[in-house]
Amino acid sequence: MVGPTMRCIIREQFIRTRIADRYFYDLPNIFNEYQLTEIRKVTLARIFCDNSNNVTMMQKKVFLIPEMADLHLCSSQLIPKININHWSEMVDTF
Repeated sequence: MVGPTMRCIIREQFIRTRIADRYFYDLPNIFNEYQLTEIRKVTLARIFCDNSNNVTMMQKKVFLIPEMADLHLCSSQLIPKININHWSEMVDTF
């Protein structure tokens, strides 16, 4: 529990940090609609699958105690991949 002054300071700092981060994902005009949709699909399970060595199975909710019934192959549709094609830039052809 914090008092009203400290609560105000903490709130103000969170607001300033979020506004100052030009890559905060849901600020207007940073990402287009398709990019935001892809960003929102990403889960920690997908990050572990893509960035860990020799990980072939993962549970969707990585903070829960794992059970064999909850494990899915990293290649499964149940752990969605991000489509990076939405970040390709259109190049003018002359």
